This record gives sequence, C-alpha cells and structure tokens, in this order.
Amino acid sequence: MRFIPKLSIAGRMAPRLSLLGLCLAAAIASAQETLPLLPKWTRFQGELVSLKAYDNPIQDVQLKAVFTSPADEQYEVDAFWDGGNDWKIRFLPDLAGKWTFHITCSDEDNRGLHNLSGAFRCTAPLGGNALSQHGSIRVSRDRTHFVHEDSTPFFWMADTAWNGPLKSNEFDWKHYLSERKRQGFTAVQWVATSWRGASDGDAEGNKAFAGREKISINPEFFQRLDRRVEAINNAGLLSVPVLLWAISGDENPVNFLPDDQAILLARYMVARWGATYGAWFLGGDGDYSGTRAARWRTLGQAVFGGGRHFPVFMHPKGKSWVFEEFRDEKWMTALGYQSGHDVNDATNNWIHHGPASRDWAKLPHRPVINIEPAYEGQNSYSKKQPISAHEVRRALYWSLLSTPTAGVSYGAAGVWGWDAGDAPTPGHPNAGTPPDWRDALSFDAGEQVAHLSALFRSIEFQKLRPDSGVLAEQPGDEALSEYAAAASSGDGRLVVVYTPVEKRLRINVAKLPTPLIAAWVNPRTGERSSVLAVLRGAALECPAPGPGDWLLLLRSKPAEPVAPGN
Repeated sequence: MRFIPKLSIAGRMAPRLSLLGLCLAAAIASAQETLPLLPKWTRFQGELVSLKAYDNPIQDVQLKAVFTSPADEQYEVDAFWDGGNDWKIRFLPDLAGKWTFHITCSDEDNRGLHNLSGAFRCTAPLGGNALSQHGSIRVSRDRTHFVHEDSTPFFWMADTAWNGPLKSNEFDWKHYLSERKRQGFTAVQWVATSWRGASDGDAEGNKAFAGREKISINPEFFQRLDRRVEAINNAGLLSVPVLLWAISGDENPVNFLPDDQAILLARYMVARWGATYGAWFLGGDGDYSGTRAARWRTLGQAVFGGGRHFPVFMHPKGKSWVFEEFRDEKWMTALGYQSGHDVNDATNNWIHHGPASRDWAKLPHRPVINIEPAYEGQNSYSKKQPISAHEVRRALYWSLLSTPTAGVSYGAAGVWGWDAGDAPTPGHPNAGTPPDWRDALSFDAGEQVAHLSALFRSIEFQKLRPDSGVLAEQPGDEALSEYAAAASSGDGRLVVVYTPVEKRLRINVAKLPTPLIAAWVNPRTGERSSVLAVLRGAALECPAPGPGDWLLLLRSKPAEPVAPGN
C-alpha cells in the first residue's frame, strides 16, 4: 500500500489524513508523479493508525521503517506508540532528492501498520538557524571535534539544565532558552525520565512509565517533553538528553529495570527524538568501571549499535574516565568526563594531568568534553562554600585547553534542579538550598560564557591541541591554582594561553612562526587589549594587563598580497 506521510516542517504539521484518505492521496500522487516536499535537515513525520488495539503496545508490537536515500543508502528507524491507536515514525533526511520508505510491523495482519510504502522529495534547507541551515552534528573526520552535516565546525557550549524540561512550563522554558541563547550557549543537557532529582515525575505529576518486569509507557509524559525539545531546537540549540540516569538509588530506572526493559525504554526515546538536532548521553552520573562496564556495553550496542545516530556519550561519575572500558565500542562516538564540584588542588590536578589530558591521543580518537565541571554557586565539596565565578571560568578554560578543543559544559546551582529557592533540590538534601533558577540564570560566569563562546567561535578552535611547550616556564609548577593552560595549532599559527591569575607569561617564540599578532582577552568582559611584550633570549615576556584571569591570543600575521607582475 502506498502511504503519504504527514510531514513536519519547522514545527508546523500538515493536516492528518485518514487511512482512506491516505490511499486516495497515494493514488493521485502516483498518477500525477508528484511527491510531498520536505526541506533537507527538517523532520519527516509519518502518522499511522493501528487497526487493532493492544494491551501494552510497546511490548506487543514492533514497528520499523527503512528509508532509502537518493544515493541508494538505507537507514532503519524504530517507530513509536503515541497513545490510543496512534503510531509515529520520525526521520531527518540529509540529502536532496527523492527518498522512499517502507514500513513493516511484527503483526503482519495489522494492515494499518504493516507493509506500507511511500516517498517524498527533499529540497534545499530552510536555514532558519545554524542547525537547520547547516544540519545536525556529527563527529569530524579527524574525530577530535564536532561538525554540522555540511562540515561547518560546531562549538559545544552546553548548559546543564537537568530538570528544566521536566519541571518547566512552556513560558518559563522559552525564557530560559532565550537567555541561554543570548549568553552564547549552543546546547542543553537534560534528563529524559523521572530520576532522583525529579523522582515525583514532571511538573504535572506524570512519570515516564509504569512497571518493572514489563513496563508500559506513558505517552503524555513524552508528548510534553516533545514540546520542550522542539523549543530547544527552535532556539538554535542542541538537545542532549540523558536516557538512563545511573547513580545509585531506586529512583533511577536503570537500577531496577532488567536489561531488556532498559533497552526498550531507551530505544523508545531514541525513536521519539532521533529526528531532532541533538546528541545522546546513554548513562548519567554512573560508575561504569569493572564488571559494570559489561552491562553498559550491552545496553549501548542494543540501543545504538545499528543505524545512524547523533554523537553518543557516556556521562560518568566525578573524576572517572571511561575510555578503556569503552575503547572498542563503535556506538560511543564521543568521550565525556566530569571534573566535578570541587576547586581544590586534587580537582585542579585531575583536569591538568588526569586521564583525559593523557589519553586523548589514544586510538580510536573521539572528541573529549568536560560535561560537568564545577557548578557556579554550588557548595564545593572541600571548602563547603559556593563556587565562585572565577573558579568556574578557570575550570572552563582549563578544560578547553587540556584536550583538543571541542567545547565544554557549564552548570549553575538553581538552574540544573529548576529550583524555586525555598528548599534543597530533590535527591540532594545535604547540598543546601539553591537560589531560584531565574536568579541563577544571570550568575556572573553564566553571563561571561558569551565571551568564551564568541572567542572560540571566532577562531579555528578545532585546530587547537594541548601544547605545554608554548610556555618557556609553567607558573603552576609551584601553585596548581595558578596553572597556565596552553594550546596551539599544529603549525603554530594559532596559540591560546589561559592564566587564572595576573602573571607575566614567558612564551617560547622558537616554536612559533613570525610575525605574530598578539592580544590579551579579558574573560570577564570580552575586551581586548594590546600585548606589551619584551623579547628576552628565546622567550617573549608578556605581562598581563591587570588583576584577575586572562587569555593570551597569538595569531600569525596574514601574508601580504603579492602585487601583480611581481
């Protein structure tokens, strides 16, 4: 049977057709050789109506679609149940031309779901924001950073709003996204099921599912999240959900679900949001070492082992590293780590000299992101005082320059828990009472992300690699809190150095081409000032302009154009 899909374009839906209407429309389209049109990198959505009712559709029926591209490549995606007799199929086409699809159902007698075929024509992209203009993100060819589908570099600057989609209303969520967009963020990390930070469900009391040995899905919970995800993308930001929060506690589904049900739940969410602009955290805040790793490898292979997916991370517990346990897992395409919520020497040393800074060059390469550095306003574990804006900036810049620069994440007390400022965040009774999320939204370091994001997006950040040899001497040898992080491009034509305190940096000019254009950048204001440097031997001495932390930016001077005839 031919099937004419309901196509989703920039959040607007075409009228839904009945089964009879689908057949008539298919016959007309076939006779006229016309096809529905869909811009590239815009969600395809097909809606189907089951002719049978099932007691527990997610358990009783499996529905899949195979999409064939204009280049004759095939992609298989799961469909998902959306309540009643309604099923949906979502897909994000990435190539202009004619696409075809074929839908099959495990219940071959259900003619509303089985053996349906159709086609649409993919046209030029709409280009309403960077995502719809350049496409979803993937790992670059050299596997050190992220790029859009058209190979435009993507700088990861994520906010951790773990509870935001669960607890916000639509008005507040749009306000939050507008502010984070203004502040230079490019992605939002959040939790996609009830978890220990939101054990009572979403703002309306809905939970993602019921049961343990055989779960049943609550479509209303996910329909509500659909609107939050769509708002993230409409703001031009990447949606990055955690599918299975993994820290200890019965509030977190992965800790009480058997493997087959955890896989079923995760695949359901991938089917719902696999046609958005996003990335995935399979596990959240977990210990994936030792014998635990085998289970997560099984889950990852079952959820992401086949087909085409956005970048996939594991989100590990603080100061842990998952490279060795998942080195050969092809489904895990990006490396995340969590330096955690402390600012002591042990944490600082872990960022500078820990496994991320040592292992990033090991094969197979993957982008490396500090996905949870110190949260602004959160009490540090060791000092029991709120983490300052300076300490947050320090962790951000250190993280960006300690591995090949791909991006970093930020967090703020109050925002991540979507707190009202009158009680501790659920699941964290001993962490104190955080501020109202609206107040925390304008914390100093959060506002200063705008300068960080603008700077790195204005340079070829993707070429930067850690390079301690740029410095003739390291100020942090005597005090880790004064460690100067340095990175350069392979040819030395781009250098970035961050010092957390006012220092006279000594640059090893023998490593660098000349002439160089140099500037100090104030990470608190974004202002740039001239570098007053003195050449002493093989080192260029550059005193910082004043108190506080600073960035030193060195770039080779462009070659003078050659006059015609010379």
